[in-house]
Amino acid sequence: MLAKRIITGIVGGGLTIFIIYEGNWLFFIMMTLLALLGWREYVRMLHAVKADLTEYAGYVWLAAVFGAWWFAGIKLLFLLCVVMMSWILLRTVVCHKRVSLSDSAYSLYGLLYIGGGFLAMLALRNGMLASYLTGAFQNVMLEPARFFVFLLVFSTWASDTFAFAAGKAVGKNKLCPSISPGKTREGALGGCIGTIVVALIFSLIFKFSLLHGLAIGLIVAIMAPLGDLVESVLKRTCGIKDSGNIIPGHGGILDRFDSLLFAAPAVYAYLMLVA
Repeated sequence: MLAKRIITGIVGGGLTIFIIYEGNWLFFIMMTLLALLGWREYVRMLHAVKADLTEYAGYVWLAAVFGAWWFAGIKLLFLLCVVMMSWILLRTVVCHKRVSLSDSAYSLYGLLYIGGGFLAMLALRNGMLASYLTGAFQNVMLEPARFFVFLLVFSTWASDTFAFAAGKAVGKNKLCPSISPGKTREGALGGCIGTIVVALIFSLIFKFSLLHGLAIGLIVAIMAPLGDLVESVLKRTCGIKDSGNIIPGHGGILDRFDSLLFAAPAVYAYLMLVA
């Protein structure tokens, strides 16, 4: 099991780095596929609590949203968001004997959680945001859009890795025992410190603004573990251990990307505010 986990991690990590570096169509396809697979896992998880979700409409909407962002821009994307919200609410009224308000809430949450997270990563890598932050770079050694995604991904990996290491080494006080019994306050602190240090080192190496690097490190240090805990709540609600088994030794898409799904929109929002 451990060998399978390590091999999958090396292969998957290497492939992810390659696709992030290449960007363009490869990254667009990767994010769209992950969003669709993530929605599939989410729907199957919620079957455990007999939630009646907008499953097929969700697939269509996610594909349309990613396509709209890639081909048409923000106006069509906004229109699609309004259409989906209206459809879910209309479905609640028309099918009120079968579809409850909690079903609609689960649908809205899942589409926002999964679609928003992966779309934020796509926007960071292939958007025009980086062009507004050229002042934060001196003699940058990496193209800005690549840099933002690598900074996000490596900081998030650092959060998980340092939290696990610190928790194993000195963890004594439980962080949220009713949600995730294995997590400790010491681990959370270690993850926070490790994330900020990695973000600062990464920024220093690539000559990015240390102030922005520190801010992004702090954002990831807060949002990444929050994303992990939220998914733990979701799995506990559904009474399951993993969201899926598509990644050998690592569980499902949501198990591997739960931290990024919260960190990516937060980092993108920060960069939008300071751009």
